[in-house]
Amino acid sequence: MTVAEISHIPIIDFSLFKTDPEQCGKLILDAAQNVGFFYLRNFGFTRDEVEEMFSLSKNFFDTPKEEKSNYAIGKANIGYSSVRQEAVDPKNYGKGDYKESFHITKFKNNKPAQPLPPVFDAEKDKVNKFVTGCHTIVTQIMECLAIALEIPESEGGRTWFSSRHAYDDPSNDVLRFLHYPALDHPNEVDDIRIGRHSDYGSLTLLFQNGVGGLQIQANRDAPDEESIKWLDAPVVDDCLTVNLGDCLEWWTCNVLRSTKHRVIFTPATQMKPRYSMAYFCQGGQAKLEPVPSRFIPQSQSESLRKNEDGSPLTAAQHLEIRLNATYSSY
Repeated sequence: MTVAEISHIPIIDFSLFKTDPEQCGKLILDAAQNVGFFYLRNFGFTRDEVEEMFSLSKNFFDTPKEEKSNYAIGKANIGYSSVRQEAVDPKNYGKGDYKESFHITKFKNNKPAQPLPPVFDAEKDKVNKFVTGCHTIVTQIMECLAIALEIPESEGGRTWFSSRHAYDDPSNDVLRFLHYPALDHPNEVDDIRIGRHSDYGSLTLLFQNGVGGLQIQANRDAPDEESIKWLDAPVVDDCLTVNLGDCLEWWTCNVLRSTKHRVIFTPATQMKPRYSMAYFCQGGQAKLEPVPSRFIPQSQSESLRKNEDGSPLTAAQHLEIRLNATYSSY
C-alpha cells in the first residue's frame, strides 16, 4: 500500500488534554498515523523553564573539550559525545555528524544516577524537574494514543501504554542536550549536522531554540535515496516538536508511524550555532505484547517477534536488535 506524501506537520493545542482528552487523542492519533511528527502548543513548561535548560546546555558546551571528555559516553549511553564521534548515516556521511551531545538519564530518588559536570550538578534540582516534566508529557501523549485507539478499560484503558513506560521503571530514557557548532566560513561542501535516521524508541520530545534545519522525509515509500523528498520542520514559537519512534511503529504493526528525519546546514544557518534538547522515551522492560485495539489487526499482533521461550520481546530487546542491525551493516 502506497503511503500518502506528507505535506505539513500539524500543530496541536495540548491544553485539550485537560478539557477534551478524546478530541486531543483523535488529533494526536491522526498525526501519529499519517505524519509521525507533530507540534504541541501549551505543553506544560514555561518559556523561562525551557530557556533555563538551554542556558545550562550552552554553558556546558562552552567548557573545554578536555573537561567535557571526562564524562565520555559509554555502553550505558550516558555522558558526552564529541563532534563527529557519531554517524547515524555512515553510508552518506562517513566522517560523522557535525554535533556534540550530552546524555542525562532519569534521576533515582531525586538524585543523579550518573556523574554530572559542575554546570549541571549545580542545578541538579532544576534538571531533575525538567526530566520528570518531560516524562509527564510523554505519559500524557501515550494516554491520548490509548484513548484514540479505544483500548478497553478491562485491558488498562488510557494507561495501557503509559503504565508500560512508568518513570520509576528501569529504562534507557535520556535527556539529550545537543550543540551543532557554527561553521567559521561559508561551506558548499556536502556536509550535515545529523544524517537521515529514525528514532528507535517509543516517543521523542524535541525542544528547538531559534535556529532551524530539521527536515522530515515526506515520501516514506521513496524507491531510492535520489527520490527522497524533504519537508522542513521549522522552529515554531512556543511549540514542542514530537515524533514517534520505531518501537511504537513495530509494536502497533505499522498503524503508527516512525518518520526518518535529519538536520541540515542551510545558507541562513550554517554560520550560526544550533542548540536543541531531546527527551528519548525508550521503554526499557516494557513487554511488546499485542495492543488490544480494534484498529490493530490481531492477526498481525499475534505474529510479533517473540523470544525463544515464546515470551514477548521487551522494548530494551527491540532497541538492542535495531542497534545491532544498524551497526552490523557497516
